[in-house]
Amino acid sequence: MENNGIFTFLYPLLESLSKGSLIRKVMVFLFRLIGVLTLIGGVYLFINAIGHAPDFWFVVLLILVLIASLISIQIWFYRAGAISKLDDSDFTVIPIFSHVFRAFGETYALYTLIISIGGMLILWFSNYVYNLFDFVRFIPFIGFDATFIGGIIFFLVSIVAAFFVLLLTYFLAENILVLVEIAKNTRSLRKAGE
Repeated sequence: MENNGIFTFLYPLLESLSKGSLIRKVMVFLFRLIGVLTLIGGVYLFINAIGHAPDFWFVVLLILVLIASLISIQIWFYRAGAISKLDDSDFTVIPIFSHVFRAFGETYALYTLIISIGGMLILWFSNYVYNLFDFVRFIPFIGFDATFIGGIIFFLVSIVAAFFVLLLTYFLAENILVLVEIAKNTRSLRKAGE
């Protein structure tokens, strides 16, 4: 690379972008920020909704969501650490997106699992079952009765949904990594052929 002239002051920045170090630093910051915001959101939801909980079982659900928020920050910080350990490469964004898919899948599965436990308890014991469906709109519903069997079905459907979302996001993450390996191997074969 020729390095003369007055317009070369951006070269170090562009080099950092090309090799991925700047992008990794930004993504590490964003992942940690998402983790902290998730925790703050869980605490805010807990504080805001605790006074409006119609009964004890909704309080239990809110406590479970607060616990999920505490666990969620660990997911985002773990993935931030994994991104920070990535090496400089010509393929900078693709491996990062692998961690993006995994983090979103893990977070969705975590919240779905936690809410399915609280929802099952509400279906079993609460007199305010219909408030549950307003609270958990992101879990697919097939109609649940406020019975023991209805609670079990709600729990099982939620767990299956969480597992399939986790499976899909891991599948996408692994496909992204396979693309990187294919590109690296193709480059190696091309260089060996030359």
